[in-house]
Order: sequence, then C-alpha cells, then structure tokens
Amino acid sequence: MNKTFLKQVLLFENDTPTYSKVKDLCQKAMAYQDENHFYFLQAKRGEKVLIKDREHFFRFVSDTVGAKVDSFRNIHDILNATNRSENIKFSKDSKTNIVKIFDNVVAIKKRGEVIRLYQDFELEGLDEEKRFIAIENGESFLHVEQYVDKFDEEYFVYIAGYGNTLTRSFLKTKEVIFFVDYDIEGMNIYESFECVSKALHIPKEIKSYFQRYGNVILYKKQRARLRENYSNDVIPIIELIKEYSAVVEQEIIYETH
Repeated sequence: MNKTFLKQVLLFENDTPTYSKVKDLCQKAMAYQDENHFYFLQAKRGEKVLIKDREHFFRFVSDTVGAKVDSFRNIHDILNATNRSENIKFSKDSKTNIVKIFDNVVAIKKRGEVIRLYQDFELEGLDEEKRFIAIENGESFLHVEQYVDKFDEEYFVYIAGYGNTLTRSFLKTKEVIFFVDYDIEGMNIYESFECVSKALHIPKEIKSYFQRYGNVILYKKQRARLRENYSNDVIPIIELIKEYSAVVEQEIIYETH
C-alpha cells in the first residue's frame, strides 16, 4: 500500500492543495486520464489543484493503490490500521480482491446464453465475431434478453462506464453499437472509445423519453462536463439534452413503453 500517495490524497479532504504539494499525485493522474480518456482533476503548475469528478477521482486512487478506496474516511481507516487483518478489512487489499479480478476480464453475453467473463487469452475465441453491442448500465446488461429484439447483433459487452483496459482493447478491433445513458457522461463515454467502426443506438422514440422521463437534477450535475465539440453521431442527443435541460438514463429505455 502506497501510504505516501494516500497522504497526498488526504490533502484534498478539507482544502484545495497547490500543485507543488501533490506533484506526484498530479503526474500519476495526468497519465491515468490520458490512458482512460476521462477527466477528473484540474492541475496546473503554480495553481491550486481541483477535483472535477469525485467518482472518477476515487476510481483513479483505487487503481493506483490496488485497493478499493471510495472516500477520505476509508483512507483514514487504511492508514490507521494496526495489523494486516484490519488493513484487509478497510482496504479490501488481499489476493482475493474482487475489484482487481473484474478489472481484468470482459463481461460478454451471447444472445440466448448466460453471461460469461472472458480473460485476455480466452478472447481469441471471439476473433471471428466482428459486431458487438456495448452496454453501459449493469441493470440493462443483465436484462438484455427482455429487449434483445431491438438489435440484430448476437453479442453484448458490458462496459460499466468507460470500461477497463481489457474491454477497451477488445472493442478497438470490433464494429460496435453503443447503448449508453442518454446524458452528457454517456456521450463522453461514447466519444472516448476507439473501434473499427462505431455508432450510437438511438431509439426512434427518443424524444418522447426526454419529454416524459427527462432527469433535470442529473443534467445540472453533469452540465459542467459538456464539451464544445462532439461527433456527428452524438449531436442529435446533445441537442435534445440542451433543448430539455435534462438527460435520460439508459435503464428507462424499453422498460416504460
């Protein structure tokens, strides 16, 4: 466990530290943001460093120290642990760490079959399969058989947001249809993926979802993440988001009509 790194993280608990005080953390964060294609930390030399996305910030912290860390309180518990059993209790840092296991697999479901977790070497068995549906939301992925008739493809991949490194690498070689949240973060997720070809899955009645089920509170939380430019695929959704000042969560799609 990198205690020096965690102590730098704690400097954000009640303050906005300057770059010089958290230089090592900032350098790690910049590399992590570039690799994973999402933005959570504003850091410039000589200025105060700001957390722009708390959820992704703690995801970065967890991946850096190799343990589940989701709050400053959690870090205090880890640093104050007096023995190995306490350390495992607070940090989940053990050889059976379930978080790290799932960071190294791709969750794939074939139409009509159960979900399977593929390790890197097992993905070779899917080399001949070119087209996949990428699903952001876990609930939607688990219940895909309920609306499978909306798609022509046979295979579905769970991306859980921005996806882990193995999932992103796998989809880079595929033709992918993305079924994601129709919100700002969902559009940013779509833009972050590299594929042989990609497109957004947009229901024909998408406008009615914005009219009837638009989430204004979530829109307000996300609007700072709205980019100046988006690809042509994304623009129709961005226009609806702006028109209604609201967003639509994926799990509502095909469950309310």
